[in-house]
Amino acid sequence: MEFPYEPRDVQSEIIKDIEKALEEKRNFVFEAPTGTGKTVAVLYPVVKYAQKYGKRVVYLVRTNSQETQVIKEARKLGVKAIAIQGRSNLCPLARENKELSEGNAEELSLLCRKLKKECVEGGEGCPYFRNFLESSDKMREYIEEVHTAEEIYREGVRLGICPYESIKSAMKDAFITVAPYIYFFEPFIRRSFLENIGTSMDNIILIVDEAHNLPDFARELKSLELSIHSLERMEKESLEYGNPMVLGYSLADIAEYIKEAIYLLQEFVGEEDGLIPEYIFEEKLSKLLNIKFSNLRVLSSELVKYGEMIREDRAKRRKLPRSYVYHTGAFLYSWMESYSSEYLKLIKWDDNPTLEIFCMDPAILTDVLRNTHMSIHMSGTLSLKEYRDVVSLPQDTILRKYPSPFPKRNLKIFYVEDVTTKYNEVDKHITQFAEYLESIISLGRNTAVFFPSYSLMEKVKKKISMEHFSEKRGIKQTVLFSILERFRNEGGTIFSVFGGRISEGIDFPGRQLEIVVIVGIPYPKPTAKLRAMERYHEAKFGKGWEYVFRMPALIKMRQAIGRLIRGPEDRGVAVILDRRVSQFKEIEAERSENIIQDIKKFFENE
Repeated sequence: MEFPYEPRDVQSEIIKDIEKALEEKRNFVFEAPTGTGKTVAVLYPVVKYAQKYGKRVVYLVRTNSQETQVIKEARKLGVKAIAIQGRSNLCPLARENKELSEGNAEELSLLCRKLKKECVEGGEGCPYFRNFLESSDKMREYIEEVHTAEEIYREGVRLGICPYESIKSAMKDAFITVAPYIYFFEPFIRRSFLENIGTSMDNIILIVDEAHNLPDFARELKSLELSIHSLERMEKESLEYGNPMVLGYSLADIAEYIKEAIYLLQEFVGEEDGLIPEYIFEEKLSKLLNIKFSNLRVLSSELVKYGEMIREDRAKRRKLPRSYVYHTGAFLYSWMESYSSEYLKLIKWDDNPTLEIFCMDPAILTDVLRNTHMSIHMSGTLSLKEYRDVVSLPQDTILRKYPSPFPKRNLKIFYVEDVTTKYNEVDKHITQFAEYLESIISLGRNTAVFFPSYSLMEKVKKKISMEHFSEKRGIKQTVLFSILERFRNEGGTIFSVFGGRISEGIDFPGRQLEIVVIVGIPYPKPTAKLRAMERYHEAKFGKGWEYVFRMPALIKMRQAIGRLIRGPEDRGVAVILDRRVSQFKEIEAERSENIIQDIKKFFENE
């Protein structure tokens, strides 16, 4: 097998290092800028090794759109690959029905099992699954040619055959399986996934793309919430199903008592959240219900039982099998089972007060990485040692950082010293931020401005009269894409926030983007949750502040700057409006005495 392109120097380095890691059976974590050609540089040595030793390749992606590049490179390498997505994307019934499209993996799986069982027993069931049972050969022939999941979906709909089941049935024959993170890191889904591809964990070479997302993904997967709004829906649901009694109370009354117990926790709230002392919530709830502390487990079990009955009934009626009674019971059970150092119990206080069980340690899920033959983790922005530690990779994991393949002269990073978004100083600099932005916008270059929060963005915008596009809080994806299309076509300036959809994963090639302005250092807000995480990581690694505050801020800044250079012809300037960036040596920012003059000088040298 030949490398399908003329390899760049950095690609040759990556290939050589991965070959060494495979030979030594050591995990490999690396950072390489966007445009390096990471996907094919990883797949080429992995495929060669896997073919030689009979291994299977699993390539994990954070979003469905990332799978397209993997399938494209697999075609170039001449190996069979298949991409799986969740039912919400691959089930025609879910795409055709708004209610079903909002279902989670568990809910859609429950409905799918019910409809498939009906088909097998001769009932109505799902027409797409019925056609799959009768005519699966038609889809099998199409899948043999190697297509993206979206292409397979469209062909399945055209033929009236279930795309999801067609992909599942073809996974055993695929050499590379591309899947979202959840297929590997959620234990229940992983068992089914391994059965479908027909291999064991120790036979898998795992590739994790956009790896900087993995720690937060794993934390969120192990965290749960129960909100006042959810309990209000539980009340309504209970009344719809006859409002049965549990421990002498109706389900609707139980929802009311749980809401009251949550409101009693306001005393623990700081600015926006607060930590709940051990067993306080249980004490308040058992006192309100006048039941023994131990009976709360009985209560949670009964709620789950009634919730399962409701889900089953909704599935029979071809409705999304969602039950708020079930969710409440499952949450209460998890709350009582989550007393360990890895979990926080929190109350978040806003217009929808919410209890949260938050998992501080992603290693609870990611330690499964140690069971694979070996794993490769890559990203354009990654703090290597911190990542290795947080996801619990072995200490002998190989860590590499590769340089950009593009000329250094194509990117210049400046910072100014007279402004900051430091907590106790930010308000006095609002006018200066606006003046800097107006001066930069007046240069007439396509510019993206990133703020650490929507609230700061709105304060600064009020002092700016010049026209600009803006990503708003809660904006619909279709609206955002329309704004981006106008920005690409018309040029100008677009305002966004760190963590918004513009700051990561959207390309602006060529002159579509020439200047990036970063307003302040995007440190996470020091909530009670993050302060507790800082203490946890300090105790575990001795680097609490670095892992919880500094590392996320650094990654966000580098992602924003990375919007500028996506190819060898791209050129751009990044401006950081905060003196504290001098503490981030990794950014390599140069102090500017006259930012407008420095920007002009850079572009005059084109």
